[in-house]
Amino acid sequence: MEFFESARLRVERARQHGNEMSEAWNNYLEPHPFEFQLVRDSDTTYLLRVEQIEPTPLLLPALFGEWLFNLRSALDHIVWASAVHSSGRMPPPGEAGLQYPIYDEASGWDRNVWRLRPLAAHQLEMLHMMQPFNSDPDANYLGWINRLARIDRHRRLNGWTARVAVAEPVLAVPSGVKPRLEWGRRMFIGGRCDFARVTFPDRRSAEGVTFNPRVGIDPEIAEWGESPFWSRIRFSERLHMMSVFVAAEINVYDFDCTGSAEARRSVTEAFASESDERRAVGVFPRVTHQEQPPATWTEAVGRTSTPDRYFGRDFPAHGSGAVATEDHSE
Repeated sequence: MEFFESARLRVERARQHGNEMSEAWNNYLEPHPFEFQLVRDSDTTYLLRVEQIEPTPLLLPALFGEWLFNLRSALDHIVWASAVHSSGRMPPPGEAGLQYPIYDEASGWDRNVWRLRPLAAHQLEMLHMMQPFNSDPDANYLGWINRLARIDRHRRLNGWTARVAVAEPVLAVPSGVKPRLEWGRRMFIGGRCDFARVTFPDRRSAEGVTFNPRVGIDPEIAEWGESPFWSRIRFSERLHMMSVFVAAEINVYDFDCTGSAEARRSVTEAFASESDERRAVGVFPRVTHQEQPPATWTEAVGRTSTPDRYFGRDFPAHGSGAVATEDHSE
């Protein structure tokens, strides 16, 4: 078994869940569950508003949770596979405590670094460098995978909502007076989003205004949508970026441990050279499998064999053709 393949399978499953999310979202949009309004907020001001008139189906946050589970699981599989190669043992020592470390604060790393004892020293350095506390925690993709996965796994489904991703409104103004346009909040809260405001200099110039909203609406996760970094990126692109990041992380550790030609395409020349040198000096011992304990044999007690039983005629699977072997007494 190639020890990193299970991690790749998890990423592929996440991509499939991403496709399912896209299909489910498009099905939700088909009957037009959003209503656009031009709200007269004062004598001189209008709000450009979108109301969500149909609730989001729970299938969507459920699929998002499955997407998260597979990416978070893939990361854990990376550490387990690396521990196999670093220790040269299958299963690796201390496998019950192994997990891919993701910490927003250095104290979390310090308390849990013991879990990574089977890994090579340079791999500990690699993992430490990737931690959210060593970068901008809001932009760090590992931090968001971990935070959102913990919500889904331990508390509830992540809060699924929507976001005005594209807004190019056009107003018809009978007075011909150009108003001041201001952008508002893009994420829906409580099923509503006032995404823009227009203000006229006086009441007369504001009369009779109509509009074409020209709005595109994307899915959004309430917790994720508050991120200054990620909220600027369209939801489908975020999912793609996360999958690419995790797939690249798999290749980094796979090449480091095995020199895999497939994984080589994702690593830099400098890293490839360093990894080649480590493998050449034997940093990763040959993997040996744990010896199986000797079998314990017990006396078999069964019914007397008959032709019907031999040919499977009385088997519950309706003649599956299985050959009975539990009793060969005459």
